[in-house]
Parts: sequence; C-alpha cells; structure tokens
Amino acid sequence: MAISRSIVEAVRSMSPPGCFLEKNTETGLWSDIGDRKATEKTSQALRDGAATLRKQLSADLGDPDFLS
Repeated sequence: MAISRSIVEAVRSMSPPGCFLEKNTETGLWSDIGDRKATEKTSQALRDGAATLRKQLSADLGDPDFLS
C-alpha cells in the first residue's frame, strides 16, 4: 500500500492538483473519492497491470529470439 499511497500523494500534489473522481449516477456530477478509496483503486490498477506484464514477459521469454 505504500507505493499506492505515494502515487495518490504525487497525483494530488501536482500543479494543478490531480484528483480521483467518481460520477454520481443520479445527479451526473463528479466528486472526489477521497484518499482511502483512491489508494485502494490505485492498488488494484497496479495489480491488474502487473498481471498483464507478467503474461507478456512469460510470452517474451518463450521466444528464442527475445534476447537477440
């Protein structure tokens, strides 16, 4: 979670500051989700991305010309 928290902090400290939003389906308005939920969402995105990278790396390592 430390990496996810540091990403959220970095996004929020940008100039102009970045934010993590969700849309209210009833009003159509966007609102900030807060640090806790932003950290959870960031952690999930990192896990999902890691799975994709592992799959690609596995395929690349199976290619006999990969290191050439």
